Amino acid sequence: MKLFITIFLSLLSLLTLAQQDAGFSMYFFNPVYVNPGYAGSRELFSGSMVHRSQWAGMRGSPVTQSLSMHSAIPNTRVGLGFQFYNDKVGPMDNIGFNLTYAYHLPLGTNSILAFGLSGMTNNIRIGFDEINIEYENDPAFSGDTYSSWVYDACTGIYFYKPRFYAGLSVNHLLQSKFGLDNLADPNLAKFYRQYYLTSGIVFKLNEYLDFRPSLLIKYVQAAPLVTEVTGSILILKTVFVGIGYRTNERVDIYGSDNMLVAILEFNISRFLRLGYSYDYYLNRTGRYNNGTHEIMLGWDIGWKFTKMSKHRYF
Repeated sequence: MKLFITIFLSLLSLLTLAQQDAGFSMYFFNPVYVNPGYAGSRELFSGSMVHRSQWAGMRGSPVTQSLSMHSAIPNTRVGLGFQFYNDKVGPMDNIGFNLTYAYHLPLGTNSILAFGLSGMTNNIRIGFDEINIEYENDPAFSGDTYSSWVYDACTGIYFYKPRFYAGLSVNHLLQSKFGLDNLADPNLAKFYRQYYLTSGIVFKLNEYLDFRPSLLIKYVQAAPLVTEVTGSILILKTVFVGIGYRTNERVDIYGSDNMLVAILEFNISRFLRLGYSYDYYLNRTGRYNNGTHEIMLGWDIGWKFTKMSKHRYF
């Protein structure tokens, strides 16, 4: 039984190594998911709920939900955050909880450097009742589920100004294994350390328009470098319209996938924003699915429920 689980997890890791953790096309609307140093940087009680359906139309395709909340603690330099996410790929579920602490150090006028640390808890579950097998009494599939709790950590630094940010973070610092240490090579069934470099800047074009380019680079051991470049136009500080290009998102025996990403975000009010993105695959994968859809609802609430004193671009 454990041999089968190891083979299954190993194949899944090799086929989706570049995205062991769920990736989001609208990551720059919720940077705390990528970098714990972001927690509290908006100086409000901020959060987002995201639903992502990858490779729409394919049975067993990845589906992800995420809830993120973070806030600056009044009259301190501390930010705290909480995240919950559920990432399902075929019969495998990855349910995670993160608790985040960040310290924000002023470096001068309108410049802040933040240091963040998150404790991570994941439950890795395989539902054997969701696997189609030829022989119902196959002993390799005995039992209903396999479940393992995994504990890890991530850290990051985040530099920001009103119209610029740059961050560097490392996820799965401990590279925790999936509870199969007694096997010949337990290193195959584990989380791999992931490195993120992110940056963005806002240029004022005129009274009505701003241009916001952003960059994400992700590296995982033994996987191609994932790079995403996005350009967005902000209209009247209310509507974001953007397009991005992502390379090496997924790797399999046919090569890697590149894609175009279309993004739309609308500020419903001073406190609420709604976003949608669509990923279109340019390579072989695009022939067999209807793209990837992502929906986000975000909020920013002041502790005294007053209007925000300034617009926040990140």
